[in-house]
Amino acid sequence: MGTEEKITLSVIKADVGGWVGHSTSHPEMLALAGEILKEAVAKGFLVDAQVLHVGDDIELIMTHRRGEEDEEIHKFAWDTFVTLTELAKRLKLYGAGQDLLADSFSGNVKGMGPGVAELSFVERPSDPVIIFMADKTSPGAFNLPLFRIFGDPFNTAGLVIDPSMHRGFRFRVLDVVEHKEWFLSCPEDMYDLLVLIGATGRYVIANIYRKKDNEVAVAASVQRLGLIAGRYVGKDDPVMIVRSQSGFPAVGEVVEPFAFPHLVEGWMRGSHNGPLMPVSFKDARPTRFDGPPRIIAAGYQISHGKLIGPVDLFSDISFDEARKQANCIANYMRRHGPFEPHRLGLHEMEYTTLPQVMAFIFEKSAIPRRSDLEDQLKARYPFLRELQVVDPGMRDLDSIQKTVARQAAYYLEEITPAGAKIGLSGGKTLYHMINYLEPQRLTGLHLYPLTLTPILTMPGLTANAMVGMMSTKYPDATAYNLPTIPVTSREEYEKQMAANPEMLKIYRDIWNVDIMVLGIGYLTGPLPGFRALASQELGLTAEDLAAKGVVGEINHTPINAQGEPLINSQDPELAALTRRVIGVGALDLRERAARADRHVIAVAGGLEKVAAIRACLQGRYFNVLITDAYVAEALLQGD
Repeated sequence: MGTEEKITLSVIKADVGGWVGHSTSHPEMLALAGEILKEAVAKGFLVDAQVLHVGDDIELIMTHRRGEEDEEIHKFAWDTFVTLTELAKRLKLYGAGQDLLADSFSGNVKGMGPGVAELSFVERPSDPVIIFMADKTSPGAFNLPLFRIFGDPFNTAGLVIDPSMHRGFRFRVLDVVEHKEWFLSCPEDMYDLLVLIGATGRYVIANIYRKKDNEVAVAASVQRLGLIAGRYVGKDDPVMIVRSQSGFPAVGEVVEPFAFPHLVEGWMRGSHNGPLMPVSFKDARPTRFDGPPRIIAAGYQISHGKLIGPVDLFSDISFDEARKQANCIANYMRRHGPFEPHRLGLHEMEYTTLPQVMAFIFEKSAIPRRSDLEDQLKARYPFLRELQVVDPGMRDLDSIQKTVARQAAYYLEEITPAGAKIGLSGGKTLYHMINYLEPQRLTGLHLYPLTLTPILTMPGLTANAMVGMMSTKYPDATAYNLPTIPVTSREEYEKQMAANPEMLKIYRDIWNVDIMVLGIGYLTGPLPGFRALASQELGLTAEDLAAKGVVGEINHTPINAQGEPLINSQDPELAALTRRVIGVGALDLRERAARADRHVIAVAGGLEKVAAIRACLQGRYFNVLITDAYVAEALLQGD
């Protein structure tokens, strides 16, 4: 049986414009699609073709002898949808072209938005196929019925009594998130198969093969629009081809699972669970809450490549009870309103419109502030120009740092004028702060690193790294990264910089920025600047530094419990280390924090940092402090 003997059945669908809203397809759209297909058949490009629709999705049903994933067939379908989109725009239909996620065709419509189901086979003496087309749902909706058809003997008697099917079928399952695939056989791998396909939002049956001869029985579309586009652009509305009779399940066995209107994801805005209702062609107009999800079944005999049909298989009155049950289920689910399980779980909502709403809520919501603690701390530290204490609601350091960082981002956006010069130190809290800054909110910034200490083993959250990261938020910002030169002292660094006047000017400008943003390092956490330097140069541990009187650091300057910088120390090791610190020192910070025209902002939180924060407050190295309620209470208690 050569390839030339095979016929290929391709079903390619797209939503390129709904009439009205998402309910159905406009007659002119269907007529135009039919004319395009008819012309392609007349030219011999296609053997046969028809157009059907379910809801607002138009299905191009085509037979040809070009094989699966043929570039010319896929381009023909793409061009047809583009032409239909132009008509949809003229008619002002809703969501014109919404499934076309690319600007131009690139060889295969898979991954470009349209759904595709294709299979090639040598025609049998009688070759019935059933094409299922669903609206307001996703490819995982086919998992349960496909298992029932090809793996469940309580549905398909042929699995027990038909010798040609008794060995069972192989299922090709795709992980649509990580793009992996499995081949699992029934009955022997049945439990393993159910582990996967029960998670319908991630694992999808793409193909099914008869085990005795590997003959293809099923092809289903597996395209997930949200995963392709990275955002909600409509539900996937899958299609599926199932071959029937003579070694495959009988027509009655194929349609039987749909007598149970099982719950599927989709429905309104692709964000709800609802029953999959089997309907006739004429009833494929989902309008109740844009649903409930619908499925139609078009039966064909394939004869020399010709499509003999369709037969509207779900128009059978015996499916009336399923439709009645689907309406009862729809009533029950709708009464949940915006609550789960009617609304999808948060994980499934990731590719709906919810993330945009969540971002809006996060942006507009105020972080709880503790004005009582702010007032008490201001009374204790009157030199502070501004003091903001947030209530993170959780005690773990990561949550606290993120909440403090988010508040710092708000504050920075409020005080920063256009064209401001901002200096940054390093650390995790500042990293989170920059993440929370609103892109393009600030304009004309000049960004500088506040420290350039040559630490070869420094973790990645350096001042230079923070400058680079923040500059990506603001396309018109000017970012300055100064080179880390392996020298033994700040004086030596400045001497080498003098050879490049332009770089020397940038270096000197660091001391004159309008706003300095600082983290505060503590001894027992991840290596901040000075601790990393001490470890690299002298092998000193946190315990060694504590024994020398160090309780924290600010911009790589070690600080003792009295708030004094340990520079020019009597300790020879500390003296050697502090000579190597390059950048704005603690005394420089103190001088600038005392000036009314400078903002020197410390952003630090977490009980682990209380001693370091208290020491830096006593040293008056900043005039703005943003911290959390747990730290504030500890500072007031003197613990």
